[in-house]
Amino acid sequence: MENREENVCKLCLKSKAKYTCPRCNIQYCSLECYKGEKHVQCSENFYKECFMEGLKDFGSSKEDKQNVLEMLQRVKDEDPGFDSDDDNEDLEARLEGLDLETDSKTVWNKLTDKEKKEFERLMAGGELSTLVEVWTPWWNDKVLISEVNDITVKTRIPPIQKDITDISTLLSKGKPSADLKNNVINVLYAYCFVCRLYNGDHMSFPIEVTKEVLSVSKVLSGTAVCGSPPEAIQMCFQCLQSRDKENLTSRQFNISLIEDVIRIIQGPSQYDPLQFALAALSELVLLFHKTMSELTTDIKKSKEEKTRLENKDLKKKVFISLKKAEFLLSWTQRFGMALQSAVTELQLEFCAMSSDLAEVNETKQKVEHFQKEKQLKDNRKLVQEI
Repeated sequence: MENREENVCKLCLKSKAKYTCPRCNIQYCSLECYKGEKHVQCSENFYKECFMEGLKDFGSSKEDKQNVLEMLQRVKDEDPGFDSDDDNEDLEARLEGLDLETDSKTVWNKLTDKEKKEFERLMAGGELSTLVEVWTPWWNDKVLISEVNDITVKTRIPPIQKDITDISTLLSKGKPSADLKNNVINVLYAYCFVCRLYNGDHMSFPIEVTKEVLSVSKVLSGTAVCGSPPEAIQMCFQCLQSRDKENLTSRQFNISLIEDVIRIIQGPSQYDPLQFALAALSELVLLFHKTMSELTTDIKKSKEEKTRLENKDLKKKVFISLKKAEFLLSWTQRFGMALQSAVTELQLEFCAMSSDLAEVNETKQKVEHFQKEKQLKDNRKLVQEI
């Protein structure tokens, strides 16, 4: 009896709770309850945050603004019953002069209730993502040549750090551990994760991106040592699943990143297999340097003691992570060819995880189909009894 009460929706107190709100942790049974009066303040804030976050994907150009205006204007064109009072004056006039990137909170407040609901629908259906061009990773480019006939050609490959410290000067004695190649894989996965998550704009938000990197890679944020390539990947997966906040990516997305890691390890060609790995680690080092610089500025400007202490603590963690990244960069320069031996294991891990996911999805579809069939049969019985 006690377990039954715990599983009841805390909003309607009738149906079985199936979900948990990522903001207030209340258990609820359906979208109707989630958006109901008892929970409207929390759900409204959730969609507001999503809206403000979504606007960051757009620039401030005239074309970007027009895309957002057209998206929000659509609800008026498609809904003949749309109110036409003073609050619903022309959308373009309401948003005139606002910067979609820096004034996102003001933009949200300018929207009507129906426009906010339209945004919720677009977000839930995945239509919002179609307005943003998906970034193509530099490691997937077909032509990646820096010089052709003595003519410099622009590439999107991050520049490799100059004067990388020789690994021998960083080791007091003996040879480096064979497990270091697995640690590099763990770090490369975290790097690919933030590159994809921020749609290629990861260097524009150093502090936020650095936090994401550290939340995914225990090698950088802790003292973890990976015993094998699959363990290096699984360790990242565990970090993604155990994070307190709502998962930002799907399991399918997380699995696909293994292919990105493989592509980086293989490099542009057999003649220069280390270029991609060195470029990725170099950009990660640059990211940590930018984060350290911004945190230093924030600490000086911060007026609140709590914020200042938090930034100081984060700066210490980033400094340690920076040193680890520099060490792995140094190791890759000298011993990076050892990464090639991990490609087969990573390919097998990718196939195994993809197969497992396919089986889970197939089972889920069968269960859902069975439940629908059962519901239809139950409804027929009720009709016959009546």
